[in-house]
Amino acid sequence: MRFKQFQKMTVGICITVMFVMVPVPAGAVEVVYPVPAYTPEELAKVREWEKTWAGKKIDKTNIDQVAEFFPSSYVELIKDPERWHAPEEGNWFMIIPYQQILEPTGVIEATKKYAPLVKTDAEGVITNYTEIAGMPFPDPKTGLEIAYNMECNTRGDTYKMMWHAPNINPRTKTDRLAKQEFTEMFFIHRTEVDPRPAIPKNPKGYHKGQFMHMYLPPEMLNTRFITMRHIDWNKEDLSYLYYAQFRRIRRLSTTERTNAIDGTDQIYDDGNMWDGHLSRNTYKYIGKKEMLLSRRQDMSKTTRRSGQGFANGYDYERCNTYVVEVFNKDPNYLYSKRVWYLDAETYTIMWQEMYDQLGRFWKCFCNHTQNIKTEQGEMKNFMVGYTMQDFQRTHSGYTDMTRYQPIKIGIPVNPNIYTLSNLQKTY
Repeated sequence: MRFKQFQKMTVGICITVMFVMVPVPAGAVEVVYPVPAYTPEELAKVREWEKTWAGKKIDKTNIDQVAEFFPSSYVELIKDPERWHAPEEGNWFMIIPYQQILEPTGVIEATKKYAPLVKTDAEGVITNYTEIAGMPFPDPKTGLEIAYNMECNTRGDTYKMMWHAPNINPRTKTDRLAKQEFTEMFFIHRTEVDPRPAIPKNPKGYHKGQFMHMYLPPEMLNTRFITMRHIDWNKEDLSYLYYAQFRRIRRLSTTERTNAIDGTDQIYDDGNMWDGHLSRNTYKYIGKKEMLLSRRQDMSKTTRRSGQGFANGYDYERCNTYVVEVFNKDPNYLYSKRVWYLDAETYTIMWQEMYDQLGRFWKCFCNHTQNIKTEQGEMKNFMVGYTMQDFQRTHSGYTDMTRYQPIKIGIPVNPNIYTLSNLQKTY
């Protein structure tokens, strides 16, 4: 098997190795991290551009002047507000000045400690994956290295948040509201919440666990879902769904990961822009590209009426991104290609474009993030919403994760919530 390193170690060995303090080899190059998105010379050019554009409202009258920093599909969205049931004023957003985003102290310290110790095989696969934390590749050179940085961002190690997420049909001017609470915990790569860098008792070799409790739509009230990801890339996720109305548990097959979620235009793999083992894809690094990113977004400033496919009031700033083309190894996979645009400072996927099996452009996702204070008193740039457009069917998705309940990052989480008995708990 390609990832044979996992077959050579038992889970017990994996967990033991996590806590071995390996000294930095003599003569090792000091890790430079954090790395800003711009060099001083590049930043000077951005600041000059901002003299014209920072504070400007962008709508269909001037979107072409900043189109080089926006996905072409969203340029057309701004220029064609009627298709997306925009109000009389049309679709619009604001441009704000770029600011460097720093990861919490734990991420910075872990990166400097573990990045020099990262070992890879001939294919670029990390062979000491369970021993590291932080960003394994502060200066990535390949698409796989960038993907590893994305995956090793544990979003504060633990968090709880409430999704307020209407599924939108602009053609019928209607919303179908979903309300879901998520609790996620990482078992490895932990940088903020003790024990670090890993949970000591992890006999099943879990990478992370997620618990979801549904409140809306009404027919899904108290339906609950858990999914557990293994460290071993050769093991598929364990996913169980409890249907409250039938009081039955069913295990989700791995073939269902490309099924639409509750009538939306998203699939299970679309969670957090990509929610699957890295081994399922190949990655081609295209290069860097400056984009307008919504990475300091106050969601309370956005406005949207029922059936409106794109909310107004977003804040975008010019920033460098890593562009990676992602191809699934399954020839029958739903998407023929994904294109990721990752924030060059946080390695969060901020824009994503998807193409159907015939190679035609299909969907575009936009991620909105914000700096949120963690339980440890630090600031963590975290997802607070997203916008999704299905350009073939004129469908939309919108999520606001802060308007109705604050996001809690770095909280204590009991691993027992990720059990079948907890799925059937009476609420």
